Amino acid sequence: MDTERSSQGVLFDDRFLDKYAGPIISDPAVAIVELVANAWDAYATKVDIVWPKRSQDIPFSITDNGKGMTPAQFERRWKTLDYNRFADEGTKSAPPADLPDSPPRNPYGRNGKGRHAAFKFSDPYHVRTWRDGIETVYEVRRGVTQPFDVTVISSRDKVIGHGTEIAATASDGTSMDADTAREIIGTRFLADPNFVVTLDGTLVTFDDIPTRNIQKVNVEVPGFGVVQIVMIDSQKADRTTRQHGIAWRVNSRLVGNPGWVGFDHERILDGRSTEAKRFQFIVSADILENAVQPDWSGFLPDDQAWQATRPAVHAQIKQYLSTFSADRRREAKNSVKEQLVKTVRQMPPVGRERWNQFVDEVIDNCPSISTEEVGKVASILANLELSTSKFSLVGKLNELQPGDLDALYELLDDWTLRLAKDALDEIQTRLKLIEDLDKKLRDETMDEVGDLQPLFERSLWVFGPEFESLEFTSNKGMTEVIRKIFGSTEGGSRQRPDFVMLPDGSVGLYSRDAHDLGHEVNGVSRLVVAEIKKPGVGIGSEQKDQAWRYVKELRNKGLLTEAAVTTCYILGSKIDVAEGGNRTEWDGRVTIIPMTYNTFIRRAEKRMLGLREKLKEAPFLKEHGVDGDAFVTPPVDPQRDLLGAFGSGSPAHS
Repeated sequence: MDTERSSQGVLFDDRFLDKYAGPIISDPAVAIVELVANAWDAYATKVDIVWPKRSQDIPFSITDNGKGMTPAQFERRWKTLDYNRFADEGTKSAPPADLPDSPPRNPYGRNGKGRHAAFKFSDPYHVRTWRDGIETVYEVRRGVTQPFDVTVISSRDKVIGHGTEIAATASDGTSMDADTAREIIGTRFLADPNFVVTLDGTLVTFDDIPTRNIQKVNVEVPGFGVVQIVMIDSQKADRTTRQHGIAWRVNSRLVGNPGWVGFDHERILDGRSTEAKRFQFIVSADILENAVQPDWSGFLPDDQAWQATRPAVHAQIKQYLSTFSADRRREAKNSVKEQLVKTVRQMPPVGRERWNQFVDEVIDNCPSISTEEVGKVASILANLELSTSKFSLVGKLNELQPGDLDALYELLDDWTLRLAKDALDEIQTRLKLIEDLDKKLRDETMDEVGDLQPLFERSLWVFGPEFESLEFTSNKGMTEVIRKIFGSTEGGSRQRPDFVMLPDGSVGLYSRDAHDLGHEVNGVSRLVVAEIKKPGVGIGSEQKDQAWRYVKELRNKGLLTEAAVTTCYILGSKIDVAEGGNRTEWDGRVTIIPMTYNTFIRRAEKRMLGLREKLKEAPFLKEHGVDGDAFVTPPVDPQRDLLGAFGSGSPAHS
């Protein structure tokens, strides 16, 4: 059984075709339009339709005199899902051999889905197609393990002519009557007088279109005569604009192809709008008989009659579309204003007037923008009117290039604004902190050593991820002990908690509390001692001993237990060559680490993932007078180079 299934290949659920073709096989209006469009694409000039009538046992059929298909062409086109018509047949539909003087047509179809419309009228259905002397009849039915099955019923040769017939195998009838079918066909396929459609033996004409969907108007062209415009409103927008636009007729012959090309519609509609997919204008202009190009592909651009007729016709069409658009615009304005009425009420009178004016102007001047899109923009501007920054954001957006706007869209797609701001604020704070340290630590003449300790208190994260916790705070009790050791009464920075001033620098103590099982504070779990030497002061064994004396005194005072872990950082301009390594005391509970300022800055930059270089042009750095190039250029560390020459592997310099 498993072997049998594996040889079947890809299987399709019986719902696949319905989802794939959608309304093409579920809506009779769409289905009949697709089948007639297929006849147009085959360069038929005549299409005969028999509308199904269950009561009279009359099944559906559609027959055209198009180019038909050979057996090979049918196999290729009918059996291929998503058949690429443009790749196989080109972007134009050429006429059959017996119509050599006819111009190519613009086809409607692209992917071959339209052929499935026949399933709306019958399952199975028959296809009879003949060409090049061969006629073949096929049966097409829905498949069980694939979308549909095709079977050859008969074949014969020595057949004259060409064409295709699709016929139902039963008179199931449809929910749409024949009169409605005539109306739908008439609103879409009357542009070319050389393409005629009959339904139940009656020619589809303008008379089949309800008066509410059609208007006729005569346009006077001064000095040349009168042209007639038939304006057809199909009421429902189609999937493309190919059935719509302006069709020019001269002596009952189509000139060029229908469409919106050449129509000055910038302020009225564009080719993607609902109007462009809904309206058709047929212009009968026999006065342009001498203005037609020899191949009937268009008009002579310099002909005086054409130059006078074209703007007169376009003006009439724009007037018609403007009337329709005015109603739509009025509805759109009311919809947007009702949707945001609560927000708008909070605005001051001036802001409310400005907002209403914006909505009116956008909808009037940008007819291609949807009501939903206008509502979104109007909502943004309403919120800006109520914000403290007002419309400054619009100015910043205006300065962005297209690529920056795309980047902003991607940012907002992945982040909330508040979350992004929190992250960027933290990055900004840290980069400015690094810049401040870098600038002060370079200056060996600086006397205000006390200013460095608060900076280092905010820089504990540089020493490693274990110091990221906000629980690390300046420990005043320990500071008092160290102050008594030195007999100092001098206070620390006014900006931050106390620290001890030393003759050659300063020392700060930052601890994290330990807690017992009852979550009560139970001493110190982690202590960081940051001893900062004045620029120019070196670090040797004496300085390491001094740090160890601090810890022993704290231990003797009962401030540190055996459960506490202590790290002492001694930072200075240089380190004695023999003292570059770390020192441990108290069975590894205490680690004393010497570090140069340059190493500290490079470590800070590494912890920030190299953002100093990437963000050197950031406004928050420029506006604080930071030299971008100097800021991102690491200073030379002669002490580091000297240690490297002696092969030191100290982690303090890695």
